[in-house]
Amino acid sequence: MLKLKFFLFPCIALLGQIAVAQEYVRLDKDRYQLHLSESPKDTINIVEQGQVTKLKQGKYIVQQNQFMGPSNAFIAVNKDGLVDGNFKIEKEGKRAVVQVRHGVMQQMDVQTDATLDFQYTITDTSSVQRDFRNGKISQEKIVIYQPNIGKKKVLKTFFDSYYTIENEFDHSKSEYGLDNKLLYKAKLDCVGQVVESKSFNRDGQLLKHTYKKDNINYTDLYQHNNLVERLYKSNGSSYREYFKNQLLLKKIVEKKRNGQVERYVYNAEGKLLEKSNGSGSKKGDENNV
Repeated sequence: MLKLKFFLFPCIALLGQIAVAQEYVRLDKDRYQLHLSESPKDTINIVEQGQVTKLKQGKYIVQQNQFMGPSNAFIAVNKDGLVDGNFKIEKEGKRAVVQVRHGVMQQMDVQTDATLDFQYTITDTSSVQRDFRNGKISQEKIVIYQPNIGKKKVLKTFFDSYYTIENEFDHSKSEYGLDNKLLYKAKLDCVGQVVESKSFNRDGQLLKHTYKKDNINYTDLYQHNNLVERLYKSNGSSYREYFKNQLLLKKIVEKKRNGQVERYVYNAEGKLLEKSNGSGSKKGDENNV
């Protein structure tokens, strides 16, 4: 009986190891690899013979990846066939933990005695260069070569709580939170100056819109996606307009004369309600804007 117990314990342990090993399916290293997309979103994909593919739900070991070359990446695939959640990569005693949020790579922590600052470059029809600082992507550059447009670049830079994208294809500059929500987007002119911009809060609601019309620079302020205030300058005067339900309520005009600021308040119809300067104020009945 005692001998039987000594025989059973190793068998149980061996079966346990086999069960754990069978939890992951090892993919053919010559066919499959883990791929970080060459787009600003940094989505994690499984590539089969050069083409993005979707696997059945389960756990897999991918033996090729762009991060550490030939190595074992332990991934989980959800019911939609996408890489789901954080995963680890192991190679020759080195171990990396890749953090994934909403299907997008956020950072990679490499546990090794070597320096954590590194970069890798992909050269294909386009050229992608990513710089890592302490395991996090700090900056990436994507350069596209096309005969009709020449050399175009997308530059993505990461900060503690957001990242920016400068896109030469549509002449824009954008700012995103780490949850990939758009916070700011600007249109740029040929020399990189902002010609129009929009700012949003974390819920995606418009907060501020700057633009130029008839050579006048406007700033529109919003609350709950509704226009509440407009600021601009024209002919040496400062204008401030107030709105409710998208309708003009009143306008305040400030003019500088003889070192003093004159202030005019008009209603929506352009009737002067109040006029003031450095010496005092008085009610008016003018229709001058």
